[in-house]
Amino acid sequence: MKKTKKFSQLIIVLFLLLPFVKVSPAQESYVGIQDGDEYLWWLNFYKENWNQYFRDDLERTLGNLWPVGLYNLTTVFWDWIVWMYSTPPQSRWPFSVITIGMEETGTILFPFDNTTITSTPFSATTGWILSSYSEINSFYTGNFYIANDTSSFLRQTYNLTISFSPYSMMSVPFAPTNIVWSSLISEFLGVMNSKGGLYNNLSATVLSNGYKLNVPAEGFENNSEAIEINVEYNQRGQLRDYEFSYGEKLLVKYWSYVLPPPLISERDLLTIVYGGIAFVTIVLIILGVKKIQKRPVYVGA
Repeated sequence: MKKTKKFSQLIIVLFLLLPFVKVSPAQESYVGIQDGDEYLWWLNFYKENWNQYFRDDLERTLGNLWPVGLYNLTTVFWDWIVWMYSTPPQSRWPFSVITIGMEETGTILFPFDNTTITSTPFSATTGWILSSYSEINSFYTGNFYIANDTSSFLRQTYNLTISFSPYSMMSVPFAPTNIVWSSLISEFLGVMNSKGGLYNNLSATVLSNGYKLNVPAEGFENNSEAIEINVEYNQRGQLRDYEFSYGEKLLVKYWSYVLPPPLISERDLLTIVYGGIAFVTIVLIILGVKKIQKRPVYVGA
């Protein structure tokens, strides 16, 4: 009788523990990140290569690339020229995923674009740390989105307009893992051709996991040198490398530093704990049933 009582109490305790086991809802297949993921990017600023950029007044052209506006390439220059004596990389950009939400359909680009996009939202803490003085930093917590397919990603990046601004690229740090880069470039060129004019001078090339944009010299009329932009992602959809070059001189490079993976992720740990509790419960139930079956049955006189 005592063994049966202890067995019953153990079963009750195990079931009482189940509500405290955190089980994350299944996320969409195109989302390559998880709750608690940690990422790190570096920002390289090459001040010695900007002279021709300013002589050509290229900032005026890039400032007119709607809706990049004030967040165009020049903003990076003025933000980091105060650290002109520091060598690249001037800053580190940590990124900590807090919670991944449920897929939703709505407008995430208002007021610039009212097109509805299906995406998965997630919250994260990000910001920057000065490489030479880590005590100088700035952080904030915000909401981000991962678009669910190629066309939605093209809309999210304002038809790749954000490629002309590293700060704008930082607002879309992840692409869907199911993206088809050849289709992305095909759609992009279709949009550019429909705009006509100087946009026809912008060409694009598909990379293995990203794209390259080129504007030939005088393609934007006041650029005496060619513009080249390289954007690449990794298999998890993380922005791996962003480079902006003018006249074959690198102005800005924003690239991901690969953090050492944890021995076991939080999600995997919770799965193991949950599975372990379920397994032990089933085993104890089976043993309990066998003991009951083996118990002698007394038949009254």
